[in-house]
Amino acid sequence: MADAVRIARECGIVGAGGAGFPAHAKFSAKADTFIVNAAECEPLLYKDQEILENFLEPFAKGLLMAAEAIGASRAVVGIKEKHARLIEKLKDELPREVELSLLRDTYPSGDEFILVYDVTGRAVPRGGLPLDVGVVCSNVETVLNIGLGRPVTEKFVTVSGAVPEAVTFKVPIGASYRDVLLAAGAPLEDSGFIIGGPMMGFVEEDLLSPVTKTCSGILVLPKGHPLLSKKARKVESVHKIAYSCDQCMRCSDLCPRDLLGHGVKPHKAMIAIAMAPKEAEAWQQSALYCCECALCTLYACPEDLDPFRVMVEAKRALRERGFKPAKAELAVAPMYPYRRTPTSLLVRRLGLEDFIGPHRFAEITVKPKRLVLPLKQHIGAPSLPMVANGDNVRAGQLVGEIPEGALGSRIFTPLKGVVSKVTRDAVMVEVT
Repeated sequence: MADAVRIARECGIVGAGGAGFPAHAKFSAKADTFIVNAAECEPLLYKDQEILENFLEPFAKGLLMAAEAIGASRAVVGIKEKHARLIEKLKDELPREVELSLLRDTYPSGDEFILVYDVTGRAVPRGGLPLDVGVVCSNVETVLNIGLGRPVTEKFVTVSGAVPEAVTFKVPIGASYRDVLLAAGAPLEDSGFIIGGPMMGFVEEDLLSPVTKTCSGILVLPKGHPLLSKKARKVESVHKIAYSCDQCMRCSDLCPRDLLGHGVKPHKAMIAIAMAPKEAEAWQQSALYCCECALCTLYACPEDLDPFRVMVEAKRALRERGFKPAKAELAVAPMYPYRRTPTSLLVRRLGLEDFIGPHRFAEITVKPKRLVLPLKQHIGAPSLPMVANGDNVRAGQLVGEIPEGALGSRIFTPLKGVVSKVTRDAVMVEVT
């Protein structure tokens, strides 16, 4: 077993920038190209930049280990060309065999399919994966964790927005969002909170919910900010306003996956709202190929409708009825280079210009009194609890194991304490 695969499995490493796919399974594949996704295309998220600035040596070690594990002859870091100073640092300090691919400052340049095409010129087939064209992609923090080679007990998190300063710091997994916000000096009163980036993140009202392995940031916004209102829409409201869609097709014209040739048509899902589920299926099926970037709702739609939510709902309904993406070759649209969405325009459309500013990595200590460690922080089966009520646990101890024969990831406690409760969903630890 390659070192990267063994470390990833033993240390509970998952995709740290997305859905949390177990890294040991990804690095068991074989491909000729390994791409590190350093695009970090969501506005106001900075953790990948700060990792590359401050933890480059273990990152580089993990990069070479991961590339070796998959048998890649080419290792590439995809990073936006606007990061000129950081790019010079990477050129000077990364191993010579590692390439840099400079990306345009557009959204969503970090989407795997877009990244693969921009770096290699290979188009991932409709319904396929990067592996279908000989590529494995991984997040910056995932690669760093391979290089560190220790159990994942901390998460790099950016706190930005309406805060004294935007900071990225290491947070114990299982600490509450409230713990993190207080440590960063963020205002809790008269504020709203988005977990993740402003595009793909979600509004969170329960600040006692825990940080997991996939949390990248917490965006703080003044209560009443339009972005909070849009993201907090109820399903009934989404459906009600959908009836006013005039089929201008702007959502489909600017859809990044459609421009790559995947046939994603949000405007068709919008018109299907008025149909019975069986009648709507043919109009909704392009939702199976949606990457859920939310560009259709938060940038493209001129009527303030919500095709993103309609697409997500359609995708889930179709999957429940047994529909699966069908793999097919595709042709990239001729307009692909010209309909990319500039991040600067996106920031303006989102009303976030006032929150763009300096950011830094900070050595901030988060001191939670309690940890909530979900047993499913990843794609696959939930971990099996390895502790019981009343057990004393040490920092770094295994508390959740991968079920035999299942895809999953191990869970470790970042701090010592006493197990106060074990459920089928989580392990709670009172920190001592």
